[in-house]
Amino acid sequence: MEHMDRLYESPFAIPREDVQALLGSDGFVLLRSCLAGDADFCDFHAASDSQTRETWLLHRDLLHALVMPVVELQRRAEALASTALRTAKSEDLELAFAGEARGAFVWLQCFATGEEADWCRTRGCPACITTLTLSTESHIRLTIAASLVSTSSLASPPSSPAASASSSRASSPATEDPPQHPQDTTSAPALPPIPHILPALRAALAQDPFWGPTYWPYLLSRATQLSGGIQALIADCVDLEALVAAPASPTGPAKAVGPEERGLRLRKSKLAQRQLRMKGEETAYMRRCALQTWARAKLPSALRGKLLGLEDGVRGRRLSCP
Repeated sequence: MEHMDRLYESPFAIPREDVQALLGSDGFVLLRSCLAGDADFCDFHAASDSQTRETWLLHRDLLHALVMPVVELQRRAEALASTALRTAKSEDLELAFAGEARGAFVWLQCFATGEEADWCRTRGCPACITTLTLSTESHIRLTIAASLVSTSSLASPPSSPAASASSSRASSPATEDPPQHPQDTTSAPALPPIPHILPALRAALAQDPFWGPTYWPYLLSRATQLSGGIQALIADCVDLEALVAAPASPTGPAKAVGPEERGLRLRKSKLAQRQLRMKGEETAYMRRCALQTWARAKLPSALRGKLLGLEDGVRGRRLSCP
């Protein structure tokens, strides 16, 4: 019976004063109003009472406010990398970033656009989405990292709560257009920092029969590393955005990101490899011609005449072939 009660109730216990602080944020209230239409519970959790369902919805919205800005950052990073590198291959996009930013980009690319895309965008039953937070180390790590990023001094790219909510209901990041920031994003209410999930998450892990209290230091350490990578990715996106938005040079088109400028080694296309091979063959051919000319000039006149006669004979036989 106790196990069934745990399934009916949210694993997170957030103090009332923290809930009141969140509900006093215009950005969080706006986000909740945008998500209010998505309140379809599964058959199991639909049997809960109205107060329990309200708690599920609150915690789902809190997770959305945490994770969706990171998902939007990943989406924006992919669009910028594709434009800067002039490629649509997802496996090549990481080349636009370096160091911790590249590690965070690859991690988010695998997690946020893979099988867990629905959880990252809080699609589905609010109770199931909230419960799924404790399902794997990756879910927990991203939740902790997103909370750390929300309280950091380095802000993420501008994103309104309404845009975040509407984007989460889109189909797939691979088919979406690059996000367009409205001109009035500075006047739109911003989402508040959300450190409240950390003590609630730590308590939930301690009470969970699988995790227990000993896993928290390890999970916090891994999440802190991911948080640092996400913040480095934010900084790289700012640089890429400036590069992509730079006007073309009067003497030529805008220069794309190069390996010398970003310390990266980019793979050459097949066309570029073929052109380099042809250029090498041409250089080798010219070198051989110059060497033959020099050698002939050094031969005595009698030998030079015999050599020219032999070449004329060979050339004649080639012309006479069918």
